Amino acid sequence: MHDHYPTSWYAASAAKPKEWPALASDQKVDVCVIGAGFTGLSTALSLSEKGRQVLLLEARQVGWGASGRNGGQMIRGFVGQERVAKHAGANKADAVAALTWAGHDLIRRRIDEYSIDCDLTPGWLEVAMTPRQLAGLYHHYNEMETRFPDRGWHYLGPDELKERIGTDRYLGGLLSQSDGHLHPLKLCFGLAAACDRMGVQIHEHSPVTAIETGDVVTVHTAGGTVHAKELVLAANAHHDLFRRQLTGLAFPAGSFIMATEPLSADRLDRLNPNRWAICDSNKVCDYFRMSSDGRVLFGGRVNFSGHKPKSIKAKLLPRLLKVWPELEDVRIDYEWGGKLGVALGEVPLVGQVGTNVWYSFGYTGHGVNMGNLMGQVVADAIAGDRARFDLLADVPKWRLPFGRTIGRQIVSSAILYYKIKDRL
Repeated sequence: MHDHYPTSWYAASAAKPKEWPALASDQKVDVCVIGAGFTGLSTALSLSEKGRQVLLLEARQVGWGASGRNGGQMIRGFVGQERVAKHAGANKADAVAALTWAGHDLIRRRIDEYSIDCDLTPGWLEVAMTPRQLAGLYHHYNEMETRFPDRGWHYLGPDELKERIGTDRYLGGLLSQSDGHLHPLKLCFGLAAACDRMGVQIHEHSPVTAIETGDVVTVHTAGGTVHAKELVLAANAHHDLFRRQLTGLAFPAGSFIMATEPLSADRLDRLNPNRWAICDSNKVCDYFRMSSDGRVLFGGRVNFSGHKPKSIKAKLLPRLLKVWPELEDVRIDYEWGGKLGVALGEVPLVGQVGTNVWYSFGYTGHGVNMGNLMGQVVADAIAGDRARFDLLADVPKWRLPFGRTIGRQIVSSAILYYKIKDRL
């Protein structure tokens, strides 16, 4: 097994607080959490704040998966929120709306409370490539200004947009100062250090080999066993547990990023003086931002084949140069990718297997916000407050038909449709 972190600018620029040992004994705890990404770390920290004994198992290392190598864009709400609101009904509309910013507010509180340095930078700009997208952004701007007037909205027409981000590729954009971007692996490390201080037992390099359910759940690894009253599955696209109940609800999508060499301050100020995170409105989108040390981080080109391109740079650099042609001479220092969990019905996959096995995964590109939030939501449900948990858990789930292989071909056909639609 390759336990080292995949090569990325994140791994090269983040200092891990410590190495946690593999499980090497038998333990009894209140809650066992599987997966040390955002959801698992947030669940463990939330439960420890409630006084529960928690043991966290990670097959590789803290933040090894999507949580530690994603685009780092902290985007409000979640994909499928309208479906959740429709299913919940008018009497719960306010509760669904409150989820829009709850993850952001939680992340900011924990950054302050636990002194987490993760390069949090305000400002997320969604840009339109077609007149129809622009009309949609303007409608959304009016809606958001009415519903959340204190979240720093600004609508930019083409002339102002060109001044603000140094490109004429887009027709306009919608800015929120309450959204933003951060260094995801540093946030994982900060959350893990907070868990450690709160008494959570963290065990890396401890893949689960078997699980026995019952009034007490027994989790087996090569080095030891955990007996827990409750079990939380938080391994997103990287686990094969409870296949009969959970297989086919989500699929792993590949997403890819590259990082340029550091640019001069003058150049950065010309291209993106406010250092906003930027994402276009396409279904298969490009997203980009500046790092704390002055690099352009550019990502996109999601695929559902599971295959990593021979050259990520060859796929992404032409797209970057369409935005900022003047970067043609810039060196690419890092390129990386990974799998993120995409829920078939778009709504995050939240629920239970039996009464004491809990799961949450499949955030479809909103993992920074939702992974952190859902950890708290799951912890609240375990502690007896199911209100927010049930808003998502009660939504009917969709499953890939015909098994994984044919199902994935169906999904690939759907994404080809979206790519064609984006071009048109």
